[in-house]
This record gives sequence, C-alpha cells and structure tokens, in this order.
Amino acid sequence: MARVTVLMPTYNVAPWVEEAVQSVLRQTYTDFELLVVDDGSTDNTLERVRSIQDNRIRIAAFPDNVGLAENLNRGLDLIDTELVARMDGDDIAEPDWLETGVHVLDAMPEVGICSFGFQFFGTKTSLVRFPEYNEDSKAQMLFGCTVIVPVFRKSVFTDNHLRYLTETFPAEDYSLWARAYRVAKVYNVQRTLFHYRTHPSQISTSRREAQIVKSNEVRLQMLEWLSPNFSDKEKHYFLDNFVPCKIKQQEDIDELRRFANLMIERNTQGHYDNTAIRNKFKSHIAYGALAYAEERYFAKGYNPIRLLRLLTSGFYCTLPAKNRRKIIAKCLLLKNNPKQN
Repeated sequence: MARVTVLMPTYNVAPWVEEAVQSVLRQTYTDFELLVVDDGSTDNTLERVRSIQDNRIRIAAFPDNVGLAENLNRGLDLIDTELVARMDGDDIAEPDWLETGVHVLDAMPEVGICSFGFQFFGTKTSLVRFPEYNEDSKAQMLFGCTVIVPVFRKSVFTDNHLRYLTETFPAEDYSLWARAYRVAKVYNVQRTLFHYRTHPSQISTSRREAQIVKSNEVRLQMLEWLSPNFSDKEKHYFLDNFVPCKIKQQEDIDELRRFANLMIERNTQGHYDNTAIRNKFKSHIAYGALAYAEERYFAKGYNPIRLLRLLTSGFYCTLPAKNRRKIIAKCLLLKNNPKQN
C-alpha cells in the first residue's frame, strides 16, 4: 500500500482535470496513489481522467451530486494510508509538492498538517504566503484560512473525529482547518508549491457572497475560542470593522488599536500566543493604514507635495516601516514625471 493518498474531488472540471492529474503524476515523491472522487459530473470529467493510463490512479465515481464537503468526506472514508494530500481538479502542483510535505512531517513529528505557499493564476494573479509557524498562522486564522492544499496525517482526522461539514459550504476548508488547529500543529512551507486556478465557474467566484457569510461564522468561532466574553456589539465590530480594517480617518486607527488591546486582554484561555496575536494585530492595522494612505494621498500619483501632506497628517508613523521607505523613494524618483499632478 502507498504511504500517501492524493485526494482530488471533481465536479465538472473537464477543461482542466487532465492538467491537474498530470501534475500529480509528475511528483518527485512516488509512493502515492491518486484518488479521484467524482461528485456526479455531467460533463466529460470522468472520461478525461479515465483516458490517462497510470496504475496509481484510483477513481471513485458517484452518480449522485452531494456537494463538495460531503464528497470530500466520501473520499476520506476510502483512504487507509498514513498521509493524505488534498488538491482540486482544476489546480496544478509543483513537482516537489508531495516530497516537501512528506519531508516536513517526517522531520517534525509534532506537526500534523503541512501547508504551502501558492500562486493564483487565471482571472487573477498573486502570490500568497501564510505565516511559517503554528502560533503565528493560528493568529491569522482569526481573519481567514491559513491552510491550503495540505499534506497531513490521516490520524489527525480519525483520532479527533474531524469531518467536513456540509452546513459550512462554501467555506468548508476554513471551517475544517479552524477546528484542526485545536488539535494539531500546522507548519507552512515558505515556497510556492501550488498554482490555484481562478475562473468564473469555480465556487469561490460564483458563490462569493455565501462564502463571506460562512467565513464570518468561522471567524466568530475563532473569536469565541479566544474568549467567550465578547458582546454582540463587539462581535459586529470585529466582523464589520476589525477584520476588513476599515480606516477613513485617524480616529479609526485609534479605535482599531483599542479593540486589538481588548482582544489581547481577553486572551486568557491559553489558545492563542499573546506575542503572536499582538504582532498580527499590529501588522493588520499597519497594512490597513497603508491601503488608506495610498488611496487618500497617492491615488493620482507620487510626488513630494503629496508626501509632505502625508508627513504632516500624523498618519505617516502608522505605516509599515518598509512601506514608508518605498513611498519616499517613489515620491522623490517620480517628482519630475509630468504625469504627476
């Protein structure tokens, strides 16, 4: 029996599934099987997978469509290997994805879940890195999911009765890994080992509003884990202002800082590291201030006059140090650009 099962749920991903499967078959780590669990596709997804001749592929085709969360559970129930890797049927893995994940889990027996840096491609392109170490990535889970295409120990699921919850769709991953952080440690590899395809028909695009609602439910669960003593008014402020870091004036920054300090004061359950959440809140507010400063002072370009306005506003010191230097450099280098008004 293989040591790793790559779990790939599929549903109507015919245009991309062959590329996804081939990226798994090209892995430098070879002791794996690829389990494709099809959720009643109505296009030719299954035909395209079956056309690939490789004895490492196992197909579980179900005629009924039960949705992504329950389809993932069906797949997990079919897996007996020590390790599991999770990817979708429209994404692309780098060749050393599995090798890196297995190496991390072998070298760090205290870690139950290994996650990775990734790059969006398709309708949007950007690089994403999550904090490397468990306490820092756990702190960031208050804002959003920090586990992507993981390689994990199957025992994390079986020993702790973890399942994907249908009612959390389309934020089933965020919900699952939020619960997993309570029973296992996460390590995030600081390399881009995955390419996450974006297209109009995927769930995160077509059901964006529903995903926000369900993600907010998970954020409140993470807040509750920090402290059960937040009022409804404070919970609303957390979701509506603190998480999106809404800043329109200096007073907003002051209020965000007060709420951050309140969260730190109430962190008495021992579930979060104080240094980790303090650092996360500080950087969260700083980058929110940066976004506001760029919109307010430099939306029409960079020049010394606009820099002077920022400097005299009292807002400048709130910005991340590296970004302050970048703003100064841009204003000085572009000062003679005729396009700058």
